[in-house]
Amino acid sequence: MKVLRKTAIVAALTIALTGVGSVAPSSQAEAYSGSSNKGCNAYKYARGGYSSCIATIQRMLNGVNVGYGSRYGGYGLTVDNSLGTSTYTQVRRFQKFAGLTSDGIVGRKTWNQLCFYAGQVNFNYKSSGATQNAAWRAAYKAGCYVEIETSTGIGYKTISRY
Repeated sequence: MKVLRKTAIVAALTIALTGVGSVAPSSQAEAYSGSSNKGCNAYKYARGGYSSCIATIQRMLNGVNVGYGSRYGGYGLTVDNSLGTSTYTQVRRFQKFAGLTSDGIVGRKTWNQLCFYAGQVNFNYKSSGATQNAAWRAAYKAGCYVEIETSTGIGYKTISRY
């Protein structure tokens, strides 16, 4: 009985000292944008698909294109809810740029990178422009972890819709 009680106390202290996990980073050094695996980014999307979540992907790709397109040969997409030829090509180019397997399927790893790029705090600045702002809002709507300025304007924190 004493051994069991001692084990339980040690376990409780270990959890109290190390923590069970964290919801989202809170300091500037720890802030991170990425996939929450909830909402749109909980699903895979492939060529031929049609969904409002694909429109979200298109908005995110458009924002990433404005910020990084010259690095991977990106171009603007028409937001039409369809993962057709142009969107498929852009997904593959983005995947190559992000160091992923270029298969044109927006799955867990691609979502994580799309969320990472489109969810950056600098996409949410008023001075970033409408396309990058729309990409940030799409990332938030999709369920990504996104970065937002703190209320003091110093640093940023990570938030999610879910």
